Parts: sequence; structure tokens; C-alpha cells
Amino acid sequence: MILPVKIETLMWLLPIVFMFHDFEEIIMFKPWLTSNLPNLEKRFPKWVSRALADQSKMFTSAFALAVAEEFIVLSALTLLAVELELYSFWAGMMLGFFIHLLVHIGQFAAYRRYVPVILTSLLSGLYCLIALHDLNFHHPLDWRLVAIWALVSLLIIGANLALALRLAVKFDVWLGKNFPERN
Repeated sequence: MILPVKIETLMWLLPIVFMFHDFEEIIMFKPWLTSNLPNLEKRFPKWVSRALADQSKMFTSAFALAVAEEFIVLSALTLLAVELELYSFWAGMMLGFFIHLLVHIGQFAAYRRYVPVILTSLLSGLYCLIALHDLNFHHPLDWRLVAIWALVSLLIIGANLALALRLAVKFDVWLGKNFPERN
């Protein structure tokens, strides 16, 4: 499918689609986790103790800070890719995001019920496939270079996520000290 939009517009949709996806997580994660934590601890005890230790106690505003930091990084990299016409670099970032979405789909498959990322993961994944197809149609990509950038993107995503969550935990502690009545 070739969409009737400029490639630059298609590229700039990535940060917007990222936020669309993360809004579901920001809005639904805390209430979902509150009601599903006992079942998650029973079914996936190691994963819960490692992956959800800090997040289960974190307030939504602190989690939103981590998302905001990721959005700023993604927007800056998208600006760089659009302005310098770094199509393979951008496609690699897109593949990194797409792999992230596949992980969420895997979480849904493992849990076998709603997880607060699945609806937008499916829609965002469709955007990723269309955007990569259209970009390759208009600017044929060097897929070896795209694969390298995808691996680099996954490393950056992982490191940045760890940094963003550390920032969120520190912000959560600060919020608790300065606004103890928050909910």
C-alpha cells in the first residue's frame, strides 16, 4: 500500500505513533497492574520480581516522565533522519520500534488476556509495515545497513529505557517527599 503522503510526513508520524502507543500504557498500566499483579506473580514470579519491582510501586506521573524522555530522544533522532535524509537509519529505528511492539504482542500471547499495550501495538505495527514498505518504494533501502541500524537502535532503546526508568524512580521518590498526598 502506497499512502498519498510525503515520505517526511510518514517519517514524522513515528514519534506520534510512539506516543499513541504509550498513551495506552500510561493510562491503563497502573489500574491494570493493580488488578492483575497477584495473577502475574503466580504465573510469572521471576519476571514480576525483575521487570515490575519498581514499576508496580511507581506513580503514573513518574512513568509518564520516562515516556516523555523517550519521546524527546525519538523526536530528536527523527529530526536528524528527516533533515539529513538518513532513510536507512530511520528504517532501523522503525524496525527497533517494531520489534518492541512484537515483544508486547508476545506478552499478550503469554498472558492470554488484555495487557495495556496490545491494542495500540497491533495498530502501530500496521503503521510500521506500511511506512517501511512506502519508504522502500520511494527510496530503495540497503537492508544490510537497515539491519545494522536496527541492532544499534535496539541497544539504544534498551539503554535509554533503563535510564528513563531510573529517572522515573528518582522522580517518584522526589514526588513522594514533596507531594505525599498524591495519588
